[in-house]
Amino acid sequence: MPINNCFQHQLYPTEPSTLPILRTLECTDGATGEFASLHTSLRVGRVVLVHGTFMGDDPLGFAEILKSVGQGVPLLRATMEALAQRLVERTRLTSSSLAGDLGNFTPAFRDKFQSLVGDDPRVELLEPTWSSQNHHLARADLAVRLLDQLLRRPLPGDQRILLWGHSHAGNAFALLTNLLANDKATVAKFFDAAGDQPGAHWKAVRESLQSASSPHPLAKSVLIAGFETPVRYGWDTAGRAGLVHVTFHRPFDPSQLFRAKPMFPPHPLNDVMNATWGDWVQAFAIAGTDVSSMPSISVNQRLSALLEANLPEPEHGLDTRLISPRQVRDACARWKSGTRCHTDGLNVLVDYKPSGELTVIGRPIELSLLGHGVATTVKWLPAHLKLVLEQLSRIPES
Repeated sequence: MPINNCFQHQLYPTEPSTLPILRTLECTDGATGEFASLHTSLRVGRVVLVHGTFMGDDPLGFAEILKSVGQGVPLLRATMEALAQRLVERTRLTSSSLAGDLGNFTPAFRDKFQSLVGDDPRVELLEPTWSSQNHHLARADLAVRLLDQLLRRPLPGDQRILLWGHSHAGNAFALLTNLLANDKATVAKFFDAAGDQPGAHWKAVRESLQSASSPHPLAKSVLIAGFETPVRYGWDTAGRAGLVHVTFHRPFDPSQLFRAKPMFPPHPLNDVMNATWGDWVQAFAIAGTDVSSMPSISVNQRLSALLEANLPEPEHGLDTRLISPRQVRDACARWKSGTRCHTDGLNVLVDYKPSGELTVIGRPIELSLLGHGVATTVKWLPAHLKLVLEQLSRIPES
């Protein structure tokens, strides 16, 4: 999206500002990477790894519900908050142990990343992590949390930070670019829509943006690498220094190389399971697929009114006109666009050659989670890192 995007949503289909790149990748492609250039050439002093939806500390909102009950019944508040905290602590550990590095950034991934780049930059997993719920507020909270960390832990000199995210973490990065662009009027609308949220980071960030210039000075220090990010919120070009999208993609039509196979009518189950046309989840998880937790419904409605205000109602044909409810009907119509690429940044569409490594159930890791899990695997990290470095190096200095 343009400078002064002001939280506009991307449209379906998108019109990428830069011609997408098609690549076939092998896991051995990273064997000759010059990974030290991340620090020496791109001046990155810190890398933050951020997992996507359903891999956080409260993916289904159970802890949030317990806290909500406690707020409504003061006598139970201490008990409910204690139970919620215990649930949060155990949920992330359980999900990580079950998922491993499929759709999830692990300590082993972080350690491998650090070994590839050397002593600089420092590579970190996001701590504390985010809830990973599938709705606007969860991603907005992640964006505010990231900006709060940037404000509290600024990098020295002209060093930059690289945000390396999977799935909807990328959409939190998109919101972050709009915050850093810092259009005062729409930033105020964003915080008003979110309302009074718990956590000191919300108040701190709002106050900092109110007193900062537009764009915020930190914007020029933010580089972003998003893997398998569904096409949702728009990116403000004034709110970041560089942006690369890496997406598992296989063209289904030679005349439309950059288009995903439309998600409606639905793909045959075998194609979904085998990621025949690339990452099924990335193409599926567009506008209309959020699921609000009970305590967040009203906040998400307000955020939706802001973040999706520019989305036109899709045109319906005979195949979608009678689908109910409206949210599903509109999602079906948008799935027909086959939107794969983001409007802004460099879109790199990757087809993976099998590495020979299998999941615990005997599936190629490239096909794990319907094509959505390969991006976070340790096996593919060197090839992914080399690819991202190549693309970020193409971006001219601002």
